[in-house]
Amino acid sequence: MRKNISIKFFTFITITILFLSGISIFYQFYNDSKNTTEHLLEENIQHNLLDVKYFLDKNLKKHNINQIRSYLNNIVYTNQIISDLHIIDTDSKVIYTTDGDKISYHKNIKCIPIAKIVASDLFEQQCYSFKIKLFNQLTPYYYSANVYLNSHYLDSLLKDKIIKYTLFFLLYIFFFILFLWIITNKFIIAPLEALHHFANTSKRAPQPFLIQEFETIRASLKKTFQNLKEEQEELYKLSTKDPLSGLYNRLTLMKKIDQLIVSSQQQKKEFALLFLDLDNFKNINDSRGHEFGDRVLKYIADILRASIRQNDLVARIGGDEFVVVLPEIKNTKNILDVIQNIQKELMLPIEFENYKYHITCSIGVAMYPKDGTDATEILKNADIAMYKAKAVGKNNFYFFTKDLNEEVQEKVEIQRLMHSALEQDNFQLYYQPKVDIKKGKIVACEALIRLIDPKTSQIIPPDKFISIAEESNFIIPLGEWIFKEAVRQIEAWEETDFKDIKISINVSGVQFKDKTFLAKVQNILRKVDKSKLDIELTESVLMSDFDDKLQIIHNFKKMGLSLSLDDFGTGYSSLSYLKDIPFDTIKIDKSFIDEIHNQKNRSFINMIVKIAKELNLEVVAEGVEDAEQLSYLKEINCEQYQGYYCSKPLPVIEFEKLLKNHSCL
Repeated sequence: MRKNISIKFFTFITITILFLSGISIFYQFYNDSKNTTEHLLEENIQHNLLDVKYFLDKNLKKHNINQIRSYLNNIVYTNQIISDLHIIDTDSKVIYTTDGDKISYHKNIKCIPIAKIVASDLFEQQCYSFKIKLFNQLTPYYYSANVYLNSHYLDSLLKDKIIKYTLFFLLYIFFFILFLWIITNKFIIAPLEALHHFANTSKRAPQPFLIQEFETIRASLKKTFQNLKEEQEELYKLSTKDPLSGLYNRLTLMKKIDQLIVSSQQQKKEFALLFLDLDNFKNINDSRGHEFGDRVLKYIADILRASIRQNDLVARIGGDEFVVVLPEIKNTKNILDVIQNIQKELMLPIEFENYKYHITCSIGVAMYPKDGTDATEILKNADIAMYKAKAVGKNNFYFFTKDLNEEVQEKVEIQRLMHSALEQDNFQLYYQPKVDIKKGKIVACEALIRLIDPKTSQIIPPDKFISIAEESNFIIPLGEWIFKEAVRQIEAWEETDFKDIKISINVSGVQFKDKTFLAKVQNILRKVDKSKLDIELTESVLMSDFDDKLQIIHNFKKMGLSLSLDDFGTGYSSLSYLKDIPFDTIKIDKSFIDEIHNQKNRSFINMIVKIAKELNLEVVAEGVEDAEQLSYLKEINCEQYQGYYCSKPLPVIEFEKLLKNHSCL
C-alpha cells in the first residue's frame, strides 16, 4: 500500500532537492570560475616566464650572472604569482636565487616543465621549470630555471572566490527558499489545510482561492455540504414531524413532554394534555378512500394549529389521533377555552369536491402532575379519558379521574381474564327457561354467557364483560365458542327427555363484521337439528350496515334457524324490522313488564301481542317476576314468558333438575 505524506513534508523534500541541486550547480559554477582564473594566471605566468627566458637567454653568462640579479629580483617582487626563482647549472647546482634563505625550503618541491602548465592544476602545482640555452664559443650548454609560485597568494585567490560565490549563492538560496515557502504556504499549504479543516468540520467555508483547482474543490465541498445539510434537515424533519400533517410525531412529542416536565418541576407549574380522536373517521376512509381521508386529516391539523395558544404544542401520533399540550395552565378555564375553540372550528362543515362532512372529536384531558409524573403515564391517562368521552356520547370531552383509572384497570383485567378463560375453559353457559304460559311447561331456554374468575371462583356478570368483548372484537371468538357449546348441549340432550328444548343464542352486531361469520356458523351446525336453535337480535345490532346483515339473516333462515327480535319496543324502528326481516318471535322488553300496572304500558303490551298475532309471530315476555304480571299476560294470550318468577339463569345441571321438577304457574 502506498504511504501518504503530508504537504509540509512534501514541500520540505522538494526544497531539499532544490537546495542540493543548487549546490551542485554552484559547484559547477565554482569550477568554471576556478578554471577561468587558472587559465588567466597560466597566461600571465607563461608571459612572464617567456620574458624571463628571453632575457636570460640573451644576458645570462657564467661570468656575469650576478649582473642580472636586479632584473630577476624585480621580476619576483613585482609579480605576486612568483615567489622565488632559481638558476641551476649543468651540475644541478643552484647558482642563483632571489631569496637564498629558501633554498632548503624548496628542496623537496618537484618542478615540472613550463610546457605542461596547461595540463597541470595551477593551484596545486608549486613549481615550473624551463631550459636556458647558453654557448661556450660555439659549444652549447644548458642551465635550468625553476620558478616557484606564491601558493599563499594563489590560495587567497581561490579562497576569496569560494567565500564570495558561496555567500552569494547562499543568500540567493535563502531568499529563493523563503520566497518559495511563502508562496507555497499562501497558495498551496494554507488552502489545503483550510480545505482539510472544512472537509472535517463542514463549518465556515473558506474564502475563494486564487488557484483554480483549489477553488474548484472548495466550491464542490461547499455545494456538497450544503446539499448534505439540506438532506440532514429533511431527515430531521422526517424524524421529528408527521409527514402527512407536518405536526410533531409521537417520538418528538414524548421528548417535548419530558422537557416540559423538567421545566414544570423547577417552576412548580402544571400543564394539560388533550388526547383527541376523530369520531367515526373510519366511515370517511371507507366511503371516500384513504387519499380523501388524508386531506381531511391535513384540514384537522390546520384547525388545531389555529385553535391553540402560541406556546402550545400539537402532534399527530397516528391515524386520526392528535395530542395538544397546554403548558402553564393556571386554571381549567384555559383548557376549556382551547377545547371550545377546537369544537367551534370543527362545527363548520368540511367541504371537498362538492361534498360536505361534519367532523367531531372526542377529547380526553390529563393534568401534570395530578394525573401522571412521566410522559407515558400522562399520555395513557389522557387516552383513557378520551375513550370515556366516546363512551358518554362522542363529540365530548372528559377529564381523567382516579375512579376512571380504576374503571379502566378493571377493564384491562377483565380483558385478560376473558382471553385466559377461553383457553382454560372458564366460560360457562347458563340457561334461563322460556315457559309456555298456557301449559305451564318449559319449552325453550336462552343461553347466557358467564365468566368465572379462577382466583375467587366468583361469576362475573355479562354486563361487566360483554361490552368490553365487543369493543376489542373478542366477541367474535367468544360468539363462536357459544355456538359450539350450545350445539354440544343440544346433542347431549338428544337422547334424553329434554330433546325438544330449543336454545336461543344472542348475536352481537360485531360478529356480523366477521366476513367468515356465516361460514363458521354453517360449519358448527352441520350435524345438528337447526330447528332447535334460535338467533336473538336486538335493534341496536341492526342499526348499521343493515343491507349486509340482512343477507346473512336470510341465510340463517335458509339454514332452518328461527329468529327472535329482542327488546321489542325500546327502539324507533322495531315495526319496520318486522316488515323487512322474517322474524319468528317478538320478545317484549322487561321495561314494559316492570310497569304492567300502568294502563298505558298494558295497552302497549296488548298492542304488541295483537300485532304479533296479525303477523303470525310468537310473543315472549321478558322479566316476569310476579303472579300479577303473569296473570295479565295469560289474559291477553301472550304465549311465553321468561323471568325470575320461574327461574333465574342456571348452570346446565341445575337447569336439568328444574326441567324434571318444575312448576312455573
